Amino acid sequence: MSDRFIPSDAAERKRIEVALHETLFVEAGAGTGKTTSLVDRVARLVSTGTTTLDRIAAITFTEAAASELRDRVRERLEESAADRKLSDPERKLCAQGVQDLDHASIQTLHSFAGSILRERPIEAGLPPLFETMDAIASDIAFDEAWSGWLESTLDGDGDHPELEEALSLGFSLGLTVEHLRDIALRFYRNYDLLEGVVFEDDSLPTASAVGAITEAADELERLCAYSDLGDEDRLFNHVQGKLGSIRRLSDMDPRSASSYGMLGRVLPLKYGRGRQSDWQTDPHTGVNACKLLKDTLSDLDAYANTEIERARRYALMPALRSLSQFVLEYSSENKRRGRAGYHDLLVWARDLLRDNLEARDHFRSRYSHLLIDEAQDTDPIQAEIAMFIAEEASEDIPADQRPMRWDEVTPERGKLFVVGDPKQSIYRFRRADVRQMETLRMRMEGDTLRLVQNFRSQGPVIDWVNHLFGQWMALGEEQAGYAPIANRWEAETSHEAAPSVWSLGGPVDGNMGVVRTTEAGAISGLLKSIVESGWQVLDPRISEDTGTEEYRDATYSDICILMPT
Repeated sequence: MSDRFIPSDAAERKRIEVALHETLFVEAGAGTGKTTSLVDRVARLVSTGTTTLDRIAAITFTEAAASELRDRVRERLEESAADRKLSDPERKLCAQGVQDLDHASIQTLHSFAGSILRERPIEAGLPPLFETMDAIASDIAFDEAWSGWLESTLDGDGDHPELEEALSLGFSLGLTVEHLRDIALRFYRNYDLLEGVVFEDDSLPTASAVGAITEAADELERLCAYSDLGDEDRLFNHVQGKLGSIRRLSDMDPRSASSYGMLGRVLPLKYGRGRQSDWQTDPHTGVNACKLLKDTLSDLDAYANTEIERARRYALMPALRSLSQFVLEYSSENKRRGRAGYHDLLVWARDLLRDNLEARDHFRSRYSHLLIDEAQDTDPIQAEIAMFIAEEASEDIPADQRPMRWDEVTPERGKLFVVGDPKQSIYRFRRADVRQMETLRMRMEGDTLRLVQNFRSQGPVIDWVNHLFGQWMALGEEQAGYAPIANRWEAETSHEAAPSVWSLGGPVDGNMGVVRTTEAGAISGLLKSIVESGWQVLDPRISEDTGTEEYRDATYSDICILMPT
């Protein structure tokens, strides 16, 4: 057995384990053992008697991750309870931690929010036995409510004249029922942000673009007479094709929905084809008729597009107002009936902690430490919930001076431990955002540590990643900076098929079918080459035991192929 490997960031890892009274924000990339560090901190909190496991909340992203974290905490505490190197009091505390595991809050954010609400349902404005709907049940319930709104809105009974007029105009300009549903669904998934939002009306355009286009019809017709090619000229044919619609437009009420619909169908007016050499000079202006036509069409096109855009905004505002009201009423009804979707759990728990100081103080006392894993992936409401529970507040502070905004909370020192990787913030559709993570880091008022020792990949891969991403990932408002990582394994083998980075494929001429066929052939050829050439694979278990890098020939079961969909 050789000496134990010492990571390049050993000091940071040790601090995570022993600095139990410090607030820490840990940036840790994939393969750096961040979950191990979190488990180390939990075990140390228990073994030192700093707190008990039932007073720790360890929050992660998925059910699978929460289950794995629970198992690893159990395993670590069981090992420590039997470890003769620890003192008797430490072993007893670890053994008690194993007994307390069933009462520990090692769970997803949604489950944690649900447990808060089930402790204080009345204060949260919920029935004592509320139900949590899964994603399918939540979607079905929303669709039923949406169908009811749609039917009552489009039944034409005259109860909503402003909305009916606006939707009629919107439909004539390309708005669809599916568009409305998409808006309603997005509103519902973010309904906590709708409170206080005002959708201000825009004025209906003057319809002057309709008049300008119809008045220009005779001029467009006149200029077409100066085409040498006639209907063999593309510009000539374009104008003639538009003139029929323009003539029909002149017979309509310019402010009507049908008129705006026809205006939309007339577009685009501008046209780039046509050569001045195929057109004569307009004797009225002394300018080539081709140039005059193109300039006139371009001006009319811009005029009409601006007016249509204003008409769309005019039509959309009442629809947005009505959809917002529908979503807020639907959300309130769900709360009254005790039907919670996943997002509801977060919103209601946040509202409880924000608005009810007695409940907030109860959970502040209930949880001595909050540890948050994969912080880059979760909803910003997680930060609000965590900060309210971690608030430092003495009994001397009057209630009216307690913060009601999470970003005004000062957390109790040592109560928060957050680990995540801003570079992996990919769930913007779930409201996760690298800027949100930075805001949380600043508000925690703790130290930032970085774990850079990678245990998963070998030197050639790490060198390649550091080289490329060091160039590509520049720190900015919406982009995390790149911190180079260190490799655990060096690829220490003289074999000609030693580990390396290998590029597959290249430019391919042809449609997607040709690309896929070529790709499949290249991949299958590579797989055969990997096995037949004896590409070298590290055996990490043996290597860890011996302290030297032990390699073997690759088999097909060592290979993973990742596809985007």
